[in-house]
Amino acid sequence: MGFSKVVPLLLLAAKSALANTPIAASDFSQNGGLAAAQAAAPMWYMASGTCMPSAAEDGEGNQTNGVDADNCNINALAHGCPQQPTWQGANTFYGNVAGEPFGTIPTYWKAGYCSGDSSWRIIYYVYFKKDTGHKSDWEGIVIKFTSPDGGNTYVRDSVNMEQDGNHPSISWSDVNDTFQGDDDWEAFSQKNLDHGKFYFGKFHHSVHQDWYTAAFKNTCPPTSGDDYRNSDYQFWAYNNLRPTSVLNPSWDWGKAGSPANIDVCSF
Repeated sequence: MGFSKVVPLLLLAAKSALANTPIAASDFSQNGGLAAAQAAAPMWYMASGTCMPSAAEDGEGNQTNGVDADNCNINALAHGCPQQPTWQGANTFYGNVAGEPFGTIPTYWKAGYCSGDSSWRIIYYVYFKKDTGHKSDWEGIVIKFTSPDGGNTYVRDSVNMEQDGNHPSISWSDVNDTFQGDDDWEAFSQKNLDHGKFYFGKFHHSVHQDWYTAAFKNTCPPTSGDDYRNSDYQFWAYNNLRPTSVLNPSWDWGKAGSPANIDVCSF
């Protein structure tokens, strides 16, 4: 019995030592910052019945076409969007989708150095063919990294989330669900680890660091905070990070803003 009490404490100590692993400054400047983007790549979650994410381009320079909005018609919410895989319980993988050009839906990213506060920031954005109110939809987050040692390494400081044109920020240590990697990605309620779990609202795809299942599962929410969201489907950005340079800045996305044209320092 004494051994069984000691082991959890040792595991807890090991997990704490891994929390918010520092990223080398060079990881932000080499290959556009790919290693840094991989080190903090989020996991995305969607509720069943939503318009599921798509690739924004086909890998050959062609833009994905959006589809008409459903205007809060629950029976048409997923119309024109990729078919969701058979649900197999929480954490069902969203991938290998018929008609999509990639096995895992891309997350589009870019890194930028912000001289105003000596931070690095990375945008991670996902494309949807529509949200309930308009054709084409871009949603995602920007993670801010600050240096505890004068610029040699950087750690995750905070995250800003796209919520209907607003970008609320929370400290990285306050993100509800984080994980280290392949060994613990199914776990919830872990804090201050390397990768965050973020949840798209069912109707408007606004991004949140928590669930909302109290209401509005089948009706339009009055605010982005009330947009229904849970852990039905997931995919990890790490498995298909595509730089925003593959997106033509002149492509028209209607009311949605392409990450190719977003200034990460003012997000």
